[in-house]
Amino acid sequence: MLVGKQYIRGGLALIIGLAGVLMVLWAWQLPPFKHSVETTDNAYVRGQVTVISPQVAGYVTKVNVNDYQSVKRGDLLFEIDSRSYQQKLDQALAALNSKKAALANSEQSQRSAEATIQSRQAQISGAKAALEVAEANAKRVEALLPRGVTTQSSADTAH
Repeated sequence: MLVGKQYIRGGLALIIGLAGVLMVLWAWQLPPFKHSVETTDNAYVRGQVTVISPQVAGYVTKVNVNDYQSVKRGDLLFEIDSRSYQQKLDQALAALNSKKAALANSEQSQRSAEATIQSRQAQISGAKAALEVAEANAKRVEALLPRGVTTQSSADTAH
């Protein structure tokens, strides 16, 4: 019988110890007694607050997270209205195309001016050649006039 009383005392001690452990777990709100919703009696809840700030300004069109949802770095939290940025992009592209057209126009004007310069240089060369021919003809007529081989009218025309 002594052995039976020892088993009863051991079992009773085990039950009391287990009840004590369960009471500590319940008092400290440890698993399996932990609640998923934080509550408080003094209106203070301890939590982590993270400040977020956008890299660009704009109107938020869509929120991709819910309250109390865990997020990681790189998660898309919000979508910003892209119309103002698209408008600025379109304006920049239009300005770029305008500048490209102005550049092409300037290049064409430069080529036209270079062609005009070459044409004028050719005209100058032609005029110099005509001057040399006229001077040579004038010298020839001057040499022939005293001999009576040419007329005074030809000599006047040569000068």
